[in-house]
Amino acid sequence: MKHLLPYCMLFAMVLSCGSNKVFTEQDNKDYQKLQDLVASKSFEIVSNSAMPIASASFSKVANSRILGPGNSAGNIDISSNSNRLVVKGDSIRGFLPFYGDQNFGGGYNRNHSGIEFNAIPEDYKVSLDDKKHAVNIRFKIADQYRSSERYDIIITLYPNHKSNIRVQSTNRSSIEYTGRVSKLEDAKE
Repeated sequence: MKHLLPYCMLFAMVLSCGSNKVFTEQDNKDYQKLQDLVASKSFEIVSNSAMPIASASFSKVANSRILGPGNSAGNIDISSNSNRLVVKGDSIRGFLPFYGDQNFGGGYNRNHSGIEFNAIPEDYKVSLDDKKHAVNIRFKIADQYRSSERYDIIITLYPNHKSNIRVQSTNRSSIEYTGRVSKLEDAKE
C-alpha cells in the first residue's frame, strides 16, 4: 500500500496540470473579437462536414457507397454543398443539408429535404465558456417549409473561427456540422 501512494500523487498532479490552460494576451484578444462578432449579430457560418447520428438503417445506406468516396455514416464532406447559417440582427436564416433518419409524422418534401429556416428564433441565448474561450449560442426555430418541424440548435464558436452546430429536431435524427464563422460583410451575401 505504501508503494501506491507516490503513484497516486503523481497521477493526481498530471490530472490537475492538464485541466488549466493558460491563455496568452493574443488568445484573450481573439476571444474578445469573437465575443464582439457574436454581439454584432452579423455573421455567417459555412460548414464543411456533417456528422449524423448513425443509426443501423443509415449505416446500411452509407455502406452502399452512395455518399461518395471518403465519406462514412458518421462523417460526410459537405464542402462542395451549398450550406449557410446567417445571423443578421434578430433573424436567423439557415440551409443545412440533412443526412440521417426521418421519424414518422414529419412529412416529406422532396424540394426541401434539408434543414431550412428563416425567422426570428425563440429563446436565443448566448453564453461564454471562459475556460475554453468559446461562445455558445442556443435557440429554437421552426422549419420554413414543414409546419410540424422545430429545431433546437446549439452553436459553439471558437476564436480561431471554427464552428460546431448541433441540431436536434422533432422529426429527424440529430446531426452536427463543423465549419467556419466569418463577419457577414466579409461573406458573399
